[in-house]
Amino acid sequence: MCGIGGLLNPDGLGPHHNETLRSMMHSLDHRGPDSNGVWMDEGAGIGLCHTRLAVIDLSERASQPMIAPDGRAALSYNGEIYNYRELRSELKSCGWRFVSDSDTEVVLYACLEWGVPRALDRFSGMFAFAFWHARERALYLVRDRMGIKPLYYGRAGNDLVFGSELKALCVHPDFSRSIDRRAMELYFLLQYIPSPQTIYSQAQKIPPGHYCRIDGNREELISWWDPDHQVPGVEGNGVESGDKRLETLLDDSVSSRLVSDVPLGSFLSGGMDSGLIVAAIARNGQTAPSTFTVSYQESEYDEGPVAAAVASYLGTCHHQVDVSIDTLLEGVLELPHVFDEPLSDPSALPMMVLSRLAREHVTVILSGDGGDELFGGYDRYAAVQKYMKSLPYVPLSMRRALATLMALFPSGLLASCYSAWKGGGRGRVENFAGKWEKLQKLLVQSGAASAYQAAIGIFSPLEIANLLGMPHPPPLPDSFHERLEDCSENSLLRRMMDLDTRTFLADDVLTKVDRASMSVGLEVRVPYLDHRIVQWSRNAADATLREGGKGKAPLRRLAFKDLPEHVVQRPKMGFTMPLDSWLRNQMRDLLDQYLGAGSRVSGTYFDSLYVDRLVREHVSGQTNHHEKLWNLLVFALWEEKWKPIAA
Repeated sequence: MCGIGGLLNPDGLGPHHNETLRSMMHSLDHRGPDSNGVWMDEGAGIGLCHTRLAVIDLSERASQPMIAPDGRAALSYNGEIYNYRELRSELKSCGWRFVSDSDTEVVLYACLEWGVPRALDRFSGMFAFAFWHARERALYLVRDRMGIKPLYYGRAGNDLVFGSELKALCVHPDFSRSIDRRAMELYFLLQYIPSPQTIYSQAQKIPPGHYCRIDGNREELISWWDPDHQVPGVEGNGVESGDKRLETLLDDSVSSRLVSDVPLGSFLSGGMDSGLIVAAIARNGQTAPSTFTVSYQESEYDEGPVAAAVASYLGTCHHQVDVSIDTLLEGVLELPHVFDEPLSDPSALPMMVLSRLAREHVTVILSGDGGDELFGGYDRYAAVQKYMKSLPYVPLSMRRALATLMALFPSGLLASCYSAWKGGGRGRVENFAGKWEKLQKLLVQSGAASAYQAAIGIFSPLEIANLLGMPHPPPLPDSFHERLEDCSENSLLRRMMDLDTRTFLADDVLTKVDRASMSVGLEVRVPYLDHRIVQWSRNAADATLREGGKGKAPLRRLAFKDLPEHVVQRPKMGFTMPLDSWLRNQMRDLLDQYLGAGSRVSGTYFDSLYVDRLVREHVSGQTNHHEKLWNLLVFALWEEKWKPIAA
C-alpha cells in the first residue's frame, strides 16, 4: 500500500516540476514510510512520484515508480492484486521476464501485454494507479471496482495533477483552493462529498470502477466496471446452496488477502461481520491471528468485552485500546490533516486510535466493512420501506402535526425512558436521539429520494438554506433521484443498497478507513468487497438477504456456525461514541472556539444566529443536535487548516 502522485503537461516539464513532484511525494510520506521516488520524462511532459509501504517483496527491486525495461511505460501504483501470482504465470508464458516478486511488476506488464481495459478485467483486488504509456503518449488514471483506494486529479495552471490524497494537489503552487459551493452543500446534506466532486472546484475524484485516459489535452472518463452490467449468475437452488456458495467465496476472499511478507491481523468489534472475517482467518491462517478493538469508558457504547469474548472463542492474540474523551480530544485537531476534505463520520476518530494501536503490531489489517451495504444491514432500509408503503394512507397535514409534536419531547429523556423500560443496556437503541430526529424529518417527506436523504443525512435541504443563507433549499444529488424515484415497492430495498454501495460506502466508509489507517502506514484489506461477493449479493433474492425484518440473513446463518450465539443475536451497535454528551461538556470549548459568534467560519460561511441556536438547544438538553454540530465543527477545523477560498 502506498501513496501515488504526479503531473502531466503536454508542453514539457522544467526543473521547477521536479521540485513540485518532490513536494507532492513528501505530502504523502505517511502512506509510504519505507521508501520513495520520483521519475520524470521532461520531453513527454510526464512526472510520477511514489511513497512505498512495503508489503509484498520488501526488496528494492519492487521500488516505484516502476519503469518498463525498454522505457515504454511507467507506473505509480497503490494497492494489492490478490491474483497476481496466477497473472504472473500467464505473463511469463507470454514472454515477460520478471526481476521482482511484486504485484507492481505484474500490473505494469499486464497493462502492456493486454492493454489497460483488458488488464483491469483480470485484476482481483484493490488499487489506484497512474500508468504512462509512452508509445500512446497517454496517461491512465485508474481506480478499483469498489473505490477502496482513492485517486484525485485536477488542474493547476497548465499542469494536470493527480494523487492519492487532495493534499498532494494542494502543494502545487498553481492549484486553486477555491471551494465548490455545490460540494459544500452536499457535505452538509450527507456528511461526505460524493464522487466525482471534491471540496475544491478544480479537483475531482476518479469514481469507483472508472479510469481517466489523458491524451494531450483530451480527457476521457471511462467506466470499466459496473455491477449493473455484469452477467447475472446462478448461485444455486435454494438458501442452503446459496449460503454454501457464499461461504466458499468468503473463505477464498479471506485466504487470498492473507498473502503478505509483513505481519497481518484483523479489526474485531463485537459484531458478526468482523467476527466472520476473523473466523475465516483462523481457518486459513497458519498461526493465531492478531485482533484489535477499542473500548469506551461509557458502558452503553462499549463493545470491548464482547470483542474480547469473541477473540477468546476464536483463539486470537487480542489487543484492546481503552478510549477516553481525552484520547479522542487529542485526535480532533488531527482530523483536518488526516482528512484533507471534510468528512464528519464520527467513527473516524476511534478508527484513527484503533489504527495507531494496530500499527504497533502489524502492517496489514483485514476489516469487515461492506457487510451492511451488500447484505441489507442498515435499519434505514426497513424504515424507508415502511414509510413509503404507508405514505398514501396518511395525509401530509397529519404527518406534519405528528412531527411537530415529536419535536416537543427531549430526545435524551426519551432515550433514558426507553432504555429503562426495556431493562437497561439490553434495550438500548443505537443513537436513539439521531434516529428520533431523523424520524421527524422522514414524516414530512413525499418521495423515496427525499425519504432516503432524511434517513441518512445530516441537515435537511431547508435547514441548509437557513444555515448558508440561501434563498432556496439546495437540490438532492442527481443520483438519489436516478436510483430511487419511480421505483416499485419491491425494488426500493435494492435501490437503496445499490445507492449506498456507490456513494456512502465508497465516499464515507472506505474513505474514512483509508485515511485513518494510512495516516500511520497501515494497510486495510476488505474481504466482503471481493467483486465476486458483490455479484453474489446482487444475484441473491431479497428474501434471502432479509428475514424477519432483519438484514444480513446470509451472514447470520454462517455466523451461527462460527461464532457464539449471543454475538449473532445481539442488536447492531455500530462504531459509535457518546458525542452528544461530550459536545455538552468536554467539547463545549471547541464549539465556542470554532462555531461561536466571533469565529472565522461562522462569519464567513454560516448564519451565526442559526448556528448559535443549534449550540444553545443542544447544550441545554432541549434537543440533540450532535450530528449537526459535529458536521459543522469538522468543517470549521478543516477550513482553519487548509484556508480555502470561499465560494
